[in-house]
Amino acid sequence: MKVPGKTIAISLVVLTSFVPTMLVGPCTGVAAQSSKSQSGKSKKPQFKPQKREKLTLRRAGKEFKVKKGAEVAAKVRKLKDSNKSVRAALKVFEDKKRPPKIDQSFAINGALGSSKVGVNSRGNVFQRVSYEQRSSISGEYVDIIFVPVLSQDMEWHGVVIADLYDSSNNLVNEYVAVSVLVMPDSNLYAWDEVYEAPVYDGVVQPPIAEPWMYTNLDVGVPLDQQQISADVNRGVSIIPASYVQGGPARIRAWANCTFGWCGGAGISCIGSYVWSADALNSSCFSSGCGDYAIGCSWETIWQ
Repeated sequence: MKVPGKTIAISLVVLTSFVPTMLVGPCTGVAAQSSKSQSGKSKKPQFKPQKREKLTLRRAGKEFKVKKGAEVAAKVRKLKDSNKSVRAALKVFEDKKRPPKIDQSFAINGALGSSKVGVNSRGNVFQRVSYEQRSSISGEYVDIIFVPVLSQDMEWHGVVIADLYDSSNNLVNEYVAVSVLVMPDSNLYAWDEVYEAPVYDGVVQPPIAEPWMYTNLDVGVPLDQQQISADVNRGVSIIPASYVQGGPARIRAWANCTFGWCGGAGISCIGSYVWSADALNSSCFSSGCGDYAIGCSWETIWQ
């Protein structure tokens, strides 16, 4: 039987349309593949830099220092044993078989100056949190520890432990969060946060949904290996009724304030693309900027 040429042509067209689907098979690993260009190389996701706020600081920072090495690692291990919030935050990564690099932990610390009564330029940006009377918190010394899980150019994943001490070195308050930091502009050493999941009383809360933050990141996996939806980072997210975080993303607000003050100095840090003790201890950052980082912690983490 002779098959008309027109019928053969139609059959070939139909068969051709199904071949790519059959070759690709099930949709596994789509997130990793979707971020690659046609050349096969991973493409870095693009992030919108924050609008920096140069907040009026009611308490100036001073005596800024950066610490790393055995002393900081020992403190993190001690906190892991004794502090259920720190232990829960580290466990987020341990459960994913992405162990935190405790030996590479580093801390920034410094003292707070006296309060400037009546100075508050923030309006209602920083809301009060009903479950915690933060307005009554007082302290003299700040220690912020960064425990890395993934650290690479322009991207950092890990746990942030912010401690506030009084003049007798007693712990006054603590804030712990799982965090993802990014450096949106390679021409400016200024970092933003795109993911923050607070930990309260040993319970990891859902990630905070603010404009240009993500709530569905797989923490500990490079962002160029994830499928990031443009709709997710606009803060549109369903928050469970049991969600207790009533305020803003504190680490994000701290970074916003710090680099709002240090943006100009950050220009001289071109060539540094890693969030690390060495970068923060370099002259391009620490000359004046570090003290602003301490003062900003009072405005954003503790108030």
